[in-house]
Amino acid sequence: MAISGDAQVPSAEAASSFMLRYGQFEAAHKQQLESLGLPKNLWQVLYKKLTSEILDIGDYAVLESVGDNDDHGKYMTEHKLCLNRDKLDALSNVFLIDHAWTTTLDQALAQLDCAPALLERMEFLTGIFEPHEKMPIMPNTESLDAANEINVPVVVAQTGVSEQRARELLTKAGGDIVEAIMAASKDSSKDQEKKKLFEDQIMKQLSGGDSSSNSGSDNADKPKEWRTRKYTCSQYALDPDSEKLDGIDIKIAVGAGATSRDVKCTFSRRHLEVFVSGDKILDGDLHADIETDEATWTLENGQVTVSLVKKTNGYWPEALVGETHINPFVHNKHIMRVYGELWKYFQGYDFLAQNADQSIVKRTNWYIQDEVGLSIGHSDSPNVRCLPFLYLDTRGQMMPFSVMWPIKSISKGYALTRDFCPVWLNDVEQRKGYLQSIFSGPKQSALDAFERMREDWVHVAKNAVRANLASGLPVPKTQIQRVFVQGVTDETAKSVQKAGLKLVEKAEDADVVFDDDLSQTHYADKQSNQHPLNSVFISTETTLIAFQKIVGMQSWLRPGYHLKTQINEFIGAAMMESNSWWLLTNDQVIPNVKQQKIITNNWVTAVRHADVGYTTAINCTPSAVSPDQLCLAEKMVLLTPDNGLYVWNRDTWIYAYLIEQRDNKPEPYQIMADEMQVQESAFIESFCAHFGADAFVDFSEAMECIVSEAIRMMLGFDSSSGSKNFGLFSFRFAFSKNDQAGGAVEPCLQSIHPVSVQQRLAADSRLVPSIVAILSGNPASEDWKQIKNA
Repeated sequence: MAISGDAQVPSAEAASSFMLRYGQFEAAHKQQLESLGLPKNLWQVLYKKLTSEILDIGDYAVLESVGDNDDHGKYMTEHKLCLNRDKLDALSNVFLIDHAWTTTLDQALAQLDCAPALLERMEFLTGIFEPHEKMPIMPNTESLDAANEINVPVVVAQTGVSEQRARELLTKAGGDIVEAIMAASKDSSKDQEKKKLFEDQIMKQLSGGDSSSNSGSDNADKPKEWRTRKYTCSQYALDPDSEKLDGIDIKIAVGAGATSRDVKCTFSRRHLEVFVSGDKILDGDLHADIETDEATWTLENGQVTVSLVKKTNGYWPEALVGETHINPFVHNKHIMRVYGELWKYFQGYDFLAQNADQSIVKRTNWYIQDEVGLSIGHSDSPNVRCLPFLYLDTRGQMMPFSVMWPIKSISKGYALTRDFCPVWLNDVEQRKGYLQSIFSGPKQSALDAFERMREDWVHVAKNAVRANLASGLPVPKTQIQRVFVQGVTDETAKSVQKAGLKLVEKAEDADVVFDDDLSQTHYADKQSNQHPLNSVFISTETTLIAFQKIVGMQSWLRPGYHLKTQINEFIGAAMMESNSWWLLTNDQVIPNVKQQKIITNNWVTAVRHADVGYTTAINCTPSAVSPDQLCLAEKMVLLTPDNGLYVWNRDTWIYAYLIEQRDNKPEPYQIMADEMQVQESAFIESFCAHFGADAFVDFSEAMECIVSEAIRMMLGFDSSSGSKNFGLFSFRFAFSKNDQAGGAVEPCLQSIHPVSVQQRLAADSRLVPSIVAILSGNPASEDWKQIKNA
C-alpha cells in the first residue's frame, strides 16, 4: 500500500481491507488503466482519489490569464493552468479533472433547453448570449462578435437592412438589439409616443411575452401562455364556462430521473420555492396573492407542474416578479448556436449499450471538462497526459472523470500542456487540420489541400482507362453441378435442387462456392464469389480511398473523405460548400455490434467524431424525393470471370432513413435512424407521380450507366482477367435533384459493397440458381440484364 511520509501507518487489518478493495478496483478497471497508459505505480494513488473524490489539482496549480506573450491559438479559454509548486516530477502523481457536462448527440439540445444553469455556464464558456440579454461587462471582441452574429437575422427581419449594416449597428450599439433596430428604423418621427410603441412592439416580439399591464377587463389579446428560461406558464379559467382567469400553472422541466420524493414545493401568500434533490431551482415573489390552501404540484414525465389559484381573478402579465419572457423560436436558434460552438470543447468516449430489443450498439458520450481542465493548453511536446476514465463505484454507478498525470518534470510557473491530437494522428499537416476544429486560426492551408486534391481528382478522371466488358455469355471451363452456399436456408436449398444442382455441405466438394470468408484457404482452387475487386469494395473506408483515386472526380459520385488521413482536405471541402451535409460512418467492425451513423452540417462535429472511431465523412443531402427522408436505391450487380457485367433485373431495392426536422430543415446533429425497406411498386408509383411517367425508367437507366462506368474504370485500373472468380456487388444510389437540368432527379453513387452470402444470397431463393445459370452460360430469361460497352 502506498503511504506518504506524513501519513499514519495503518493497522494490518486496515491495510488488508484496503488491498482487498483495491484488488476489486484493479480487476474491474485493469483493461481501461492499461489502455490509458497510466503507470502502474499510480494506480493505487488514483484509486484513493477516486474513492475519496479528491480533486486536488488546485493544491499544485493555479489559473492565470493567458498573456500577450502566450500563443493564444493553443488555449481554449482565456486562462492557462500553471504549476505553483517548485517542481512536479514526471510520473509522480495523478489528478482527477471533473466534467462540467456529459451528454449524448441526441440529448444535448434538450438538456440545454431544460437546464438554465447549464445553458448559462455554456454561454459564458462560448461567449454567446441570448439576444434580449445584456452582454457581461467588458466582453472580449471575439465573444461580442459571436453574440452579435445571432442577432443579425433579427435586425434584418425587423428593419430590412443588409446583414453587413445589421452587424455594424449591433457593434455600434454594444450588442443592444433594441438600440440597433431603433437606429436602423427609417421612421424619423420624433414623436416619443410612437417611438415607445415601436420599442414595446420589438421587445414583445423578442421576448414572446406582453409588455402591457393588468388593466382593463378585456384580456383577449393578451398572451395566456409564455415561456421563461426556467419554466413555462399558462393561465386559465378553473371553470370551463367562465372567462375569469383564476388559475395559473408553472411547468418546470426537472429530468426523467426525478421522483416525487426528490421534489419539495413551498407556498406562501405571495412567494414560491421549488426544490429538486435538495437544490433550489425556483425562488421568487409571485405577481399577486394566491390561495395557499389550494396550491398543488404534480410530477409527470420529468416535469413538475405547480398549479396555483389566484386570490383575485384577473390577468397576470408575469408569474414571478421580474421574470423575462423568451421567444421560443429565437431561444431555440440561440441554443443551436451555443451547441454548435461547443463542439470545439467536446471530448468523447464510446461504450457498448444494449437496446430494448437486446441488440448491442456502440454509442458515444460527449463531455466538457470543468474550467480547470479547459485551461490545460495544447503542445506538440506536452508535459501532461489527460484522458477520460470511467470509474465503476461499489454501488455499480458509472462516474466519468478525466485523469491527468505529468509525463515530464514541470518547474514552477510553467503552464500544463497536453497534446489534443489523437494518438494515431502523426502527419504534421493533418495534425494542423485537426487542431482547426478546436482552436481558431487561418483556414487557408485546408482550402489549399482541398484544391490540390480536387485537381488530382480531375486529372485522374481525365486519364482513367476503361476496360471492355464481355459482349457474350461466359463459357464455363467445367460443368457446374455441385454448389456450396454458406448459411443456406431450406427455401434456397430447395430452389438450388429444383434447378438441377446438388447442394454440398463442404466447400472442398463444390464446383462453385458462395461464402463470405475472405481467406479462401480451404477452397483456393474453387470458383467462388471472391472476385479481386472485393478487396477494394469491402468497406466504405477502403472504397473512398481506393475508388476515388481510381475514378477521380465524377458528377455521379458522392465525394467522401477519410477522417484519419484527409482531415485537411475535408475541412477545405466543407468550407467551400458551407451548406453541405455529411454522413459520418464508423467502419470499425465489431461482430454483432451495431455502429451508429451521424448526420451533421458542422465540419467541426465531423472532425471531432474521428476521436471516437468515425473514419469517413460522405457528402449527403436529404433525398429529392422527400425532404424528411434519405432515400437510397440499390442495384445488385454480377461480374463474371470474363468481365461480363449483369444487373439484377427483377428488383430495385428501395431504402429510406427518416431525417429529423427543425424549422423545416434537417436537424443538424442527429443519429441516423434505422434503415427501412420501402415497397418498390409503391415507391415507383409515387416517384413517377411527382417527376413524370418515365422518371424511374430514366433513373434506372442512369444507374446502369454509372455501374458500367465504375466497373469498367476499376477493371481498367487493375484488370482481373484470368481470375476464375466472380463478384456480386451492391450499388447504392442517392436521389439528387439537378437544378441545372430542369430539376431532374438523378442517381448519385453513395456506396459499393460485396453482397453478403449469409445475409442476402442464402436467404433469397432466386439468386443462387440464377447466378449459376449465368456462370454456366444458360441464363434465365428475365433475371439478369447484361450491360455492354456504351
